[in-house]
Amino acid sequence: MRYSGTRGYQGYRGRRSGGKRWLILILVLILLAASAFLIAQRYMVYDMDGSYHFELPWFRHAENGSVQQPTARPGRRQDLEIIIEQPPLVEAAYQELHAVELDTAALQGGASRALSALPENVNAVAIRLKTVDGDLLYPSALAEAAEARAVAGGSIARSSIEELTGAGCYTIARLAALHDSRFSLAHKADAAIQQKKYKNEVWYAPDNSFYLAPEKELTRQYLVNIAAEVASLGFNELLFDEFAYPTVGRLNNIKTAEREMSMEDALSLLADNLRETLLDTNVRLSVVMDEKTVLRGSDTKSGQVLADLAARFDRIYVPTTEEQLPALQEALAPYPAELVPILESAPAVGVYLIPTAQESS
Repeated sequence: MRYSGTRGYQGYRGRRSGGKRWLILILVLILLAASAFLIAQRYMVYDMDGSYHFELPWFRHAENGSVQQPTARPGRRQDLEIIIEQPPLVEAAYQELHAVELDTAALQGGASRALSALPENVNAVAIRLKTVDGDLLYPSALAEAAEARAVAGGSIARSSIEELTGAGCYTIARLAALHDSRFSLAHKADAAIQQKKYKNEVWYAPDNSFYLAPEKELTRQYLVNIAAEVASLGFNELLFDEFAYPTVGRLNNIKTAEREMSMEDALSLLADNLRETLLDTNVRLSVVMDEKTVLRGSDTKSGQVLADLAARFDRIYVPTTEEQLPALQEALAPYPAELVPILESAPAVGVYLIPTAQESS
């Protein structure tokens, strides 16, 4: 006996099975597309202006011997990759550094004019790219800097930096390390030096500015990311000042109970992190120390220890006078770091850095 209804039912099932196959095919294509997007993100590199391009692994090391330095932030997906373009070594400047610090106005389109006005014997220039307020005077692409409203430089600053680093002169980027009000306020608990009496409140310096705590991981990661980014701009040297705990103000109000390491160890760890970041580059790492700390060998308030820092930095810059140079040279003689005096005027012989007029006044 035949049942026409059975034939109809079987035909209907056949059509439904074909629809399922198409649905499965579409789902497979979606999964493949999603997987390709996730893989592509690994090779997506963001430019300084916010745009992006792809750096495929088999092309990365073929261009100018560049070294890729990733940046990361604890608890967040790594979404920014920085390629450090290794600046050429200027050996003459290293042997006899004759440096002048330019006013930050040079970042606003006055770079060529500032370079042309340099004295004939000057072979290096320094420029501040991070202030004690925490402002980054270049167009940073770091998400954490944008969140802290620290990005204060734009396309004009980028063009000015390109003029400076492309002029054939040895270039030094000067960066305030731990004196940083913007990032301190943005991350009171996770990065800032805090008050003892008030939970999660930042400690105030006498000028109502704030400091980062180097024993906190977020502080170190932020400064490491800045170092990698600034190095990628083409500078020959990074010079960190304010590389210390605060030394003035109501220091007894600073919260210290939760510190997991000493001040000396925290500064050494930060220096090690910065050194590791620049390890495979030609970029030199330097720090500013005050005259008294160098001559005494340490400062219990700032946490600086000469032996620790001189072993980790290529150069120690010291604001001083020509009369004090012999004593400073003797203090640094046991260590590999080179002494660079910060002087108001050029000495007859030797290396030096002349600061901006505002700083030396």
